[in-house]
Amino acid sequence: MNNVIDNATVTGRARVCERAIVSEDATVSGDALVSGNAIVSDSAAISERAWVSGSAIVSGCARVCGRAIVNGNAIVIGEAKVWGEAQITGSAHVAGYSDVAANAHVSGRARVVGNAYIGGNATISGNVEIGDDAIVIGSALITEQKHVDWESFEARSGRYVLTLYMQANGSVGFTWGCRNGDDLRAYFDECFDYAASGLAAAPLEFLKAFEQANNIAN
Repeated sequence: MNNVIDNATVTGRARVCERAIVSEDATVSGDALVSGNAIVSDSAAISERAWVSGSAIVSGCARVCGRAIVNGNAIVIGEAKVWGEAQITGSAHVAGYSDVAANAHVSGRARVVGNAYIGGNATISGNVEIGDDAIVIGSALITEQKHVDWESFEARSGRYVLTLYMQANGSVGFTWGCRNGDDLRAYFDECFDYAASGLAAAPLEFLKAFEQANNIAN
């Protein structure tokens, strides 16, 4: 195969076709497909039924697996992982130790970096960057930077990142540690000890500022 060079390997029923290049120590396995002008290099791994096409680049130690799709001018690098039925399209950039999973779709000029996790049916597009330890799931619909924000707050068992994000139905979704939902105030009403201990005040102020930035009346 002229388009599989260096120490790269293609195994199973995987295919590399058209003008795609797989090089260095990269691997393509399972039923994966690399096509178009795509480049897979370094120690990147494409496996299962994943498809990398267009002018996409997957490099570093990045992994694309499951039924994930990376196409257009998208770039997946570092230790990033794209899996499930996630799609990375347009000129999106996924890097660092970030994960994009489930049915999430990252497109446009969006960047997912750091230790961020994007999952569920989340849609991230436009010129948006999500990083650090932010977690965006559910039916998130983020097309502007103001549609997402994150900050760490003290909870009952430690300090955790609280991520707020706009959802397709106009509500504000949240993830905080292992908790998630679409009504942070209701969550604190149920966990009355947060208010009693003063732990609810700062997160609620953060929510209020997020709502104001997005013109949400409360």
